Amino acid sequence: MSGVFINYRRGGHSGVVDDLDAALARHFGRTQVFLDRPSLLPGQRFADALAERVADCDALIAVLHPGWADERHAAEARHPSGAGRLSGVPHPTGQRRLDDPEDWVRREIEWALAGGKFVLPVLLDGAEMPTAAELPVTLRALAGLNAPRLRAAHWTADLAVVVAALEGVVRPDWEPVDPPEKRGARLGGRWLAALTAAVAATVLVGVPLLPQDDDWVGTGVLPYTLTAALMCCLLLCAPLLAVTAVRIARRSVDDLERELHTVRHRTYLRRTWPVGVGLLLVGVYGALRGDLGMVQALVLLLILGVAVARAAAADIRLRRRDDELWAGWPHRLPDRVHRAELRRAVARLHLRLDRMTAPLSREQREKADWELDDIAAAVRRVAREAARTRGHWLRRDHPWLCALYVVWLALIAALAAASARAFADAGEGTVRRYVTLGVVVLIAVLLALGTLEIAYRYQRRQRRELVRQIDGHREALAARVAGMSLPARVKATAPAPRPEEYAEPE
Repeated sequence: MSGVFINYRRGGHSGVVDDLDAALARHFGRTQVFLDRPSLLPGQRFADALAERVADCDALIAVLHPGWADERHAAEARHPSGAGRLSGVPHPTGQRRLDDPEDWVRREIEWALAGGKFVLPVLLDGAEMPTAAELPVTLRALAGLNAPRLRAAHWTADLAVVVAALEGVVRPDWEPVDPPEKRGARLGGRWLAALTAAVAATVLVGVPLLPQDDDWVGTGVLPYTLTAALMCCLLLCAPLLAVTAVRIARRSVDDLERELHTVRHRTYLRRTWPVGVGLLLVGVYGALRGDLGMVQALVLLLILGVAVARAAAADIRLRRRDDELWAGWPHRLPDRVHRAELRRAVARLHLRLDRMTAPLSREQREKADWELDDIAAAVRRVAREAARTRGHWLRRDHPWLCALYVVWLALIAALAAASARAFADAGEGTVRRYVTLGVVVLIAVLLALGTLEIAYRYQRRQRRELVRQIDGHREALAARVAGMSLPARVKATAPAPRPEEYAEPE
């Protein structure tokens, strides 16, 4: 169970104890607060249950009402003893209850003190802290504890002090939030490999069988299959140039990406939408300069409308997602965590600590430590991803890209074979031309492998750099949490703030 154990003696103040129990249950959770009457089950041996609950609790509240230390047994032998429970043992009339070794209030406090529990005496209206001389030897440590008051006229303020004192040792009920499920199921693995093999085989067999005429013979024009092969080979240069440019500008791109990952998705869209609109306007201007007709203009407007609608939907979805990640703290990172997700998790924890005050409550400490451990586990997964082989990286991260390149190269090989057949049918086949066709296919293969190699090295460097950055941030955050968890030098007068109860700052 852990939590708070409320120790009290029944009497006219029982209503105040019930109110205290309800208030603590609202703050820490019902299962984290034990009060005998609502918590003991029917038929349960209360002696065993009380001993177990005291041994398991994080803190014991000793509610001291006026006359608590001097309360005595009445003439009734079975007068309620302890926290209102019947002992069934006769007591001398007028004996002080605290002098009775079987008194349950005494026994519960003794167990808590002997077990090193956090014991908090709370003084109700009119109660005074007993001196050590007024207490049995086994309870004299109670007299040296600072006791807050709980007065009816100042209930809210006094209750806040009690809750603040307990927050350092008692944890409310909380569980980490699981990451959202991935949207939709993607075709991959063996099914994608089989589909890729089938399409590539179809291309390799089918394209060379395409009918061709001999109109190009003697005109200096190449067969259309060879022209298509050269165009496909030329198109392979585009991704190579793109990844090379990103690789060369890696430092500036990484710096920009790192900064953008620290802001909310909503803020990111608001800061970057002019870029997309500018590119769209450039495209529209170029199209209008080409004297497009009404149909083309309508198509552009349709594309613009779809783009705006998708952007609005993405903004709403990402805003809701941001709010969920802020409120659901801590939020478990997915097994395959993206760089942006990992950086955002670090940034959110940094923002939360900015909103917290030292010393941290036990809930805040545990949540922060749990999130730091989760970030560390995610960093280890990223480090393992950086050490993957090229084949594993392609199959795991870019199965469709791998399939596209396989089909693309198969198409170029098939077009080269069709061109060789065309030359042979036209009587123009020479070794030099066949070797040239083979060189075209080889260049295509080298372009594809070069693109994938540069992309592989870039992503590996990105992940290693991410691991280095996040490890540094995580160590700094861990030191900050440890520093903010040091014992307080002044009395806390209010519960610890919970940043997740407010909107995440932009």
